[in-house]
Amino acid sequence: MLVKKIVKFVILRLQYWNKVRFPFSADVSFGSTFEGMSRIYKNTVFHGSLGLGSYICDNCRLSARIGRFTSIAPYVRCNNGRHPYLFPFATTSPNFFSLNPDHNQSGSTFATRQMFDELAFVDMEKTISVEIGNDVWIGEGVFLVGGICIGDGAVVLAGAVVTKDVPPYAIVGGVPAKVVRYRYDEDTILFLLGIKWWNNSPEWFREHWDLLCDIEKLKAYYHRCLY
Repeated sequence: MLVKKIVKFVILRLQYWNKVRFPFSADVSFGSTFEGMSRIYKNTVFHGSLGLGSYICDNCRLSARIGRFTSIAPYVRCNNGRHPYLFPFATTSPNFFSLNPDHNQSGSTFATRQMFDELAFVDMEKTISVEIGNDVWIGEGVFLVGGICIGDGAVVLAGAVVTKDVPPYAIVGGVPAKVVRYRYDEDTILFLLGIKWWNNSPEWFREHWDLLCDIEKLKAYYHRCLY
């Protein structure tokens, strides 16, 4: 088992050597993709795609499509498994709605046909559990329910349990997570979503990095470009 892990680690490090850094204790799946300038920290399990400049801190467990310049704190987890708990179901037990032994923790079932889709995904191929946008900040200990999308610019406060989609530039927190406020006024949010500054090239960021530290300067720059 250790030999297989070492071989996998070496293969992935060679494959992504100029895209992402990660330690031996991290578990990155084959088929994951990285745009560059990224880092995955110790004991994190990751499958999916990671955009330019994004990072995932230690002890996370994520199956996710993640945009550019997104920051994920330690102990962020996602789980795409779900149970029925409302009408018309009379039970939450997979013994009565699931035929799949891989998803039925008891290893047994009385059902003769599948009655509930117990895994939630965001992609047609059913391999990615959550989608996380660009310039997102997710705090420590956040739990993400499978099948949700976190919009560009959103902030998820530490310890939140996110059970539904998060709008762009919303700040959410709590159990379950609710919108606390928005990062900016509506016009500024529309401006940021319109310019999608994160899609610029690394060369642009090297020349104009300071614009991202003053939103009024950023607005003035794009106003000059347009007019």
